[in-house]
Amino acid sequence: MSLKLENTEKYLRQYTKSLLDNAIVEISRKDRKRDYPSRTVTTNITASGSLQESLKIIEKESNSVLELNIEGNSYAEQIDEGTSSTNVSKDKLIQWIRNKRGFKDLNGDLVNLSDIGKISRIASLISNSLRIKGIYPTGFLTDLVKLKFEELRNIHEPIVMDIDSDLENILKRAGYKKGANETFSIQTKIIK
Repeated sequence: MSLKLENTEKYLRQYTKSLLDNAIVEISRKDRKRDYPSRTVTTNITASGSLQESLKIIEKESNSVLELNIEGNSYAEQIDEGTSSTNVSKDKLIQWIRNKRGFKDLNGDLVNLSDIGKISRIASLISNSLRIKGIYPTGFLTDLVKLKFEELRNIHEPIVMDIDSDLENILKRAGYKKGANETFSIQTKIIK
């Protein structure tokens, strides 16, 4: 007999789903600020939407352990934590610029997406900058996890519900015997 943790598992599944939903919102937020040495940029951190689409809950369950993980594209951690150096191909950056509607150059002017030469030059500059300076951290996952971690302080509530609903089995496993009038007793011996 093992302890039935239906309420606790439900709570953890809802918590993980909420964390996933909030991560998707954080990725598409348009008011996220990143402080670069040259300027502060306010923009979302998504271009193609592939990061949001890649996020999913992976559930693994064994005899006594429920494991819930959120997985997605590997570069999400790099965007969150930042890197000291990153290699991104010029072709990928050209595609990223095209996917990022309303892409602006350093002067704040919209880039004409049909100007292949300008897009190629911008992609080369970005590629060199990423290789030399890396990615500046956004903290979008770190901040979210810190905020959502507070919700886990209430996990005792479903645990207490699970214990309460399975109390009879818990007492029996501890050596108590159920007697008349629904009372439990345990026989003890005094060793001298």
